[in-house]
Amino acid sequence: AQTMGERIVVTATIRPDADRLARVAPRIEGRITSAPAKLGDAVRAGQTLATMDSVDVGEAHAAWTQARSEQRIAEADFKRAEQLAADEIIARKDFLRAQSDRDKAAAAVRAAADKLRLLGGNPNATAGAVSAFAVTAPFAGTVIEKKATLGELGSPNEPLFTVADLSRVWIQADLPEAALAKVRVGVAAEVLVPTYPGQTFAGRVEHLGAALDKATRTVAPRIVVPNAHGRLKPEMFATATIDAGGDKRDVISLPDAAVVLMQGESTIPLASRRRALSTRLRAT
Repeated sequence: AQTMGERIVVTATIRPDADRLARVAPRIEGRITSAPAKLGDAVRAGQTLATMDSVDVGEAHAAWTQARSEQRIAEADFKRAEQLAADEIIARKDFLRAQSDRDKAAAAVRAAADKLRLLGGNPNATAGAVSAFAVTAPFAGTVIEKKATLGELGSPNEPLFTVADLSRVWIQADLPEAALAKVRVGVAAEVLVPTYPGQTFAGRVEHLGAALDKATRTVAPRIVVPNAHGRLKPEMFATATIDAGGDKRDVISLPDAAVVLMQGESTIPLASRRRALSTRLRAT
């Protein structure tokens, strides 16, 4: 005996959570020198997916190094001018000019450092790696697509990796137009996948599609299902059972596998009934 309301069974496909999906591309063009991340790898936020080499990064590093050298000279000139001004050996305007040169040099260093950082360069890189920069994961997740090949040129227009947080997934269902009025956001749903027969995954309807597919006359509700163990994979086919609105009733329920078609009628074989009774007695 179980209290149940009307339920709607629809076909569905498992998708990554689009709010936790990133297509990772380099900020500038460069040649791929290493790509340690592999398809299916679990990665941390900030972990290096690939290393690239770029002339622009090398030039930015050289500009930063030159700006720091000029800053050191300007700082030394300012300290000397400060001492001379205190002894009234130089004019006030010469001291102010030295101070201005020091401030300009400091601003140039900050600008060069910002440019190097935006390009992904490393200020502490050794002489042979000043033009290298890393392509990193934006958050913790799984590499579900990889296009990085050693020696090829990578550009901002072509993502090298796709990283997805699969700790929860979206179940994209096909809800018939006639059933749309019976489903609302927030209702419970159960998901079955052929890979794990007899197992259900609980979720909730988080969104109802804003438009109707004119070819199939269906709406695409989105069911969110926790996936902490990563058992549900993107692009798996699934069947979703959605709780519909309306009053609930006390009914007798049993597993789908217990019902067989005999002479054109849905029937519960005697053996199934005996097994169900035996299981219930053991549980009691």
